[in-house]
Amino acid sequence: MNLGFLRPLFGGTGDYVSVYLDTDRSHENALTAIELRWNAARQRLAEAGASQASLDAAAAVTGGPGEARGYAVFARAGAVAFTGALDAPPRREIARLAPLPHLMPLLAQRRPPIPHLRVSATRGGGEIVAVGGTGWSWRDWVAGQQWPLHKTSVGGWSEPRFQRSVEETWDENAKKLATEVDAVAGRIGAQHVIVSGDVRARSLLLEHLSTPLRESATVLDEEVSADSQAMTEAADRALPDWAGRHCRERFDDWQARLAHGLAVQGLARTMAAFRNGQVSDLFLADDPTSTAAAWIGPAGNDLAASRDELLELDVPAPAADRADAAIVRAIAHTDAELHFLPADLVETGNTEACGGIARPLDGVCATLRFSLESS
Repeated sequence: MNLGFLRPLFGGTGDYVSVYLDTDRSHENALTAIELRWNAARQRLAEAGASQASLDAAAAVTGGPGEARGYAVFARAGAVAFTGALDAPPRREIARLAPLPHLMPLLAQRRPPIPHLRVSATRGGGEIVAVGGTGWSWRDWVAGQQWPLHKTSVGGWSEPRFQRSVEETWDENAKKLATEVDAVAGRIGAQHVIVSGDVRARSLLLEHLSTPLRESATVLDEEVSADSQAMTEAADRALPDWAGRHCRERFDDWQARLAHGLAVQGLARTMAAFRNGQVSDLFLADDPTSTAAAWIGPAGNDLAASRDELLELDVPAPAADRADAAIVRAIAHTDAELHFLPADLVETGNTEACGGIARPLDGVCATLRFSLESS
């Protein structure tokens, strides 16, 4: 996942309020329970030194959407900076005041959508819904040639030619739709498409799509609109598989590059790579209990395992914070991609490593854009 959409959140460092609440309304007296949880969180934050203005801003949205079973709120300087709804209660309820927002639990529990297209093909054109990496979406319609569009019996010697003309119209319309699908996919960085609609139309569409999109396409054998609930459910089923395959392919690449100086593992070396602008893909073992720490400065790539490292680089006033919070900020600022590793790719058993994770060391590793050793 690309976290560039989070970049505006990091307007500075210091005094970020991060709150994760159970907002499940399915239980008796749920609203009272939510209010009590927020009051307890607010008291802890006030005792930690959070400003009244930031607490009031967070209070205005802590209930979350009515359907959200969990909710995360991030506030600073008297304003809400970011919010996120969860489809299950948070794995841990958090009330934290720190130099950076604590976003990793939100990202781990509610993975941002993978950019993709939902396409409903008809013999006269089609409909496209484009879903970007932040979850926003928009619709587009492609209208092709409308005549001749339907095969009818016209009789006589001209009938075969008429039928061929209809087939050619379908094919031209599918080609036009495929061209638009490829173009929109390029604009939003989508590598996946879900196709529904008329059987013949979607078959022709797949023939004309670019090879990468055609090979990754998921076909829904229904004639439904691109923005239908059926297409949303098809996307929800496909997204975990897309993410898993993508992560495994990239992790295989990390293992191949490790011996050639184009990959690193371990928290300290990964943070150093971020400082140098080297990281292209960041792999992380999801560990909700992690307490690994880092030192940060004002810039997005100011992060290190020790305060002295930043002082040597003339970073002003280093501050301590969670390592995962520092890593999220670094990813957002450097256009790296974040991948949560499937459990079977993580090896434990190193008592000296963070979380006891032996491979990748400390549960974190990165593929590099370039090696400093060869430059």
